[in-house]
Amino acid sequence: MDPVAEAGTEESPRQWLLVIVMDVVVLAELCLAMYLAVAGSGDFTATFIKAFFGMLIPTLVVGALAKRRLRPAAAKA
Repeated sequence: MDPVAEAGTEESPRQWLLVIVMDVVVLAELCLAMYLAVAGSGDFTATFIKAFFGMLIPTLVVGALAKRRLRPAAAKA
């Protein structure tokens, strides 16, 4: 499969659903990090970066692993 070619939703609907779920999770993490940064008594930027990237990196790793696991059998070879 050409990596530049468009992927059809009929081929891998679970991957498309995973992408949508990951987008929602990252948005929720962003909102939570903003809330924690505003509510914190320390420096806004430092608190935001620690909170956001502390949640984002594991989320992206789990998402990449899940996408690899959901890959169609023909593409695994």
